[in-house]
Amino acid sequence: MVKNYHVDNVTIEEILGWIKQGKIGLPEMQRPFVWSTAKVRDLIDSLYNGYPIGYIVTWQNPAIGLKNDSSSNNKEIIIDGQQRLTALKAALSGEKVVSQQYITKRIKISFKPSTGEFNTLNSAIEKDPLWINDISDIFKSDFNSYSYVTDNAKKLEMAPEDLGATLQKLLAIRRSEIGDIKLEYNLSIGAVTDIFNRINSKGVSLSSADLAMSRLSADTIHGGNNLRKQIEYFVQLLNDPNLLDPKCQFKLERK
Repeated sequence: MVKNYHVDNVTIEEILGWIKQGKIGLPEMQRPFVWSTAKVRDLIDSLYNGYPIGYIVTWQNPAIGLKNDSSSNNKEIIIDGQQRLTALKAALSGEKVVSQQYITKRIKISFKPSTGEFNTLNSAIEKDPLWINDISDIFKSDFNSYSYVTDNAKKLEMAPEDLGATLQKLLAIRRSEIGDIKLEYNLSIGAVTDIFNRINSKGVSLSSADLAMSRLSADTIHGGNNLRKQIEYFVQLLNDPNLLDPKCQFKLERK
């Protein structure tokens, strides 16, 4: 039996670096970000406590179309794990996500150092001095642990040494490892789409529409990938008719 993949272990920090440097691309078969903020919180909590968070599946193929209309150009493209990687980027790097309704938003995960508790930012937490409102501030490149402990230990009602140790445990999330299942480069787009659908049917199930869209994007011979882009464009217009070019004579009416 020929195995069409191999497995590498990579750190969260490496993955976030790949995303920042453009070494990871999002293929046309993938979906928008659909996780709830609570699920993002739970992912960070799992990493903080040293729990496994599953695998990602990537594939390197120079001919695959990406979401931004470019070619993959030998990038590692995400076949499965988009939601987890997007969640990590949003929570740790502070970058915005685009929801299923095509609304751009921030997801802020808060942290209470005295208890090791995570939550999504809300008005009550924002007023509570015992919480760090947005953990992405801790993961910024210019973050100084010593200065932070000196300035905030009293406010957070923690001994400086305890706060310092807690911050180091939080920052250690960057060194957490995740398995990267790398598919062989010579697999066909149809085979890779089939892998995507089989994996997702066992986890967050794809609807019949999701399955159809995945297959549609794989049919490059008949222009299916371009048709999918047009469908997504009209979905955006239905959610926000103001996106329509004012010079266009047609008018969308929401029902």
